[in-house]
Amino acid sequence: MFKNKFIKLFTAATFAVVGISATSTISNLNTSTVQAAYAHNVGAFHYLNKKHTYKTLGLSEGFPSIIKLDNGKFYIDDDNLNTTSMVNGPAKTNGYRYINNTKYYRIPVKNSNVDTIYVAAKYFTKKYNDMSYLTVYRVNSKIKALSDDMDNTDDGMWYGKGDIILVNNFSLWNHDKYVDTISPMQDGKHNADGWFTPQEANFGGELTHEDFKNHCSKASANTKFLLNHGEDWYTNSSLARGGMYHKGHFYKVYSR
Repeated sequence: MFKNKFIKLFTAATFAVVGISATSTISNLNTSTVQAAYAHNVGAFHYLNKKHTYKTLGLSEGFPSIIKLDNGKFYIDDDNLNTTSMVNGPAKTNGYRYINNTKYYRIPVKNSNVDTIYVAAKYFTKKYNDMSYLTVYRVNSKIKALSDDMDNTDDGMWYGKGDIILVNNFSLWNHDKYVDTISPMQDGKHNADGWFTPQEANFGGELTHEDFKNHCSKASANTKFLLNHGEDWYTNSSLARGGMYHKGHFYKVYSR
């Protein structure tokens, strides 16, 4: 069914909570002899400036982290099988150090029993920040949207006049005869059964190229594609810069 086909659109559901959180616990760090490993060759810490102030790297989503334990050791999960800490939200740092000859930013952690986490600097690069294939469009008249499942089934969903949708110009899910779209359908008004998405998630839908051409047009630069109760949004302007607005402030977005 269409309502079971969600698109995890970068920050669509993960940035509802402001700040940086560490998920899960570290109770099994010392008990696992297979997955757990401790970092060696840990270099000295370098502050970004003399005042030790923080700078914002951008919005981040689910990067594997190295954890500094209370005993001063650094825990690594080389295979990412037991990642115990992930950064979600505005990521800030006041400095970096080299761990196993790789540069890592120090990220403060809230509401966690770990001392410090470090995230590889490589994640905050353009490679993890390319949103150029997304575009905000406006629907000019009612149009049927097919499910983005393997069979592109008709589940009674539609886009109405004035709806703002996000178009994925390059997509693994997209087929030659369909245009891959994403819609913030949060109230169920566009679904035949009146169902709505939990936690304000986004739906993915497919349009034929003919319907897309006849019923949709590119939105103006600052037209908002809303996320998370309207606290976050994309515009064609922000997408061109590789980011989004989070509670009125622009951030670069880094997502694996």
